[in-house]
Amino acid sequence: LVPNKRIDLLVKAFNQLNLPLIIIGSGPEKKELMKIANKNIKFLGYQSDHNIKTYMEECRAFVYAGTEDFGIAPVEAMAAGAPIIALKKAGILDTVNCINSKNKIPTGIFFNNQNHKNLRECINFFEEKKLWLEFSSEDINLWAKNFSIDNFKNKFSDYIDKSLAEFK
Repeated sequence: LVPNKRIDLLVKAFNQLNLPLIIIGSGPEKKELMKIANKNIKFLGYQSDHNIKTYMEECRAFVYAGTEDFGIAPVEAMAAGAPIIALKKAGILDTVNCINSKNKIPTGIFFNNQNHKNLRECINFFEEKKLWLEFSSEDINLWAKNFSIDNFKNKFSDYIDKSLAEFK
């Protein structure tokens, strides 16, 4: 739980929504986040990989408010079949397909501005439209396989082979 993850936005949004939120992990911001969180928000601290996978498999959505070049947690959530609610910025645009994307497997929805109001509006939309019913956990898992180690190795190897062939 570090500043760039913007867990504070999740806490503020879910405080107002009064929906359940489970936060897994620890870090320097945990105490402050716990101080501002309402009772609908649970902090579980460190969890085993097995427990994290189970939570991701059973959640309605994985909510992500940070910006990173890649961001492994949303990909792990998709591997578990969870739809993603995320800030429409940075690496997330390469890994998550918005539900209104054409010709791509839908894996989540985006909010545009990194603030708790915009996040709250996005979650409200997700809830009001019951969007979780529009996603297929099997399809989301299938999409996540695009980011597997084997897939990376194969694509990288193909790129090297193609580059060498063009060079010659």
